[in-house]
Amino acid sequence: MDRRDFIKNMARGSILTALGLITGMLLFKNKASDVCDFNFICSSCKKLSGCKLSEADNYKKINRLK
Repeated sequence: MDRRDFIKNMARGSILTALGLITGMLLFKNKASDVCDFNFICSSCKKLSGCKLSEADNYKKINRLK
């Protein structure tokens, strides 16, 4: 293997690694969405603290959560 092949393989590896990292970030990103995953069952929701839906705000007020 000469220097040109080494550089080419390193570039390919870097591109594949970057694509994998970006894909992983997009798939596992913790985002606040406008759609409730739990059909408005706020008591068992893992996203309750960051939820911006009006139903979540009402649930927080009723149960005095922050």
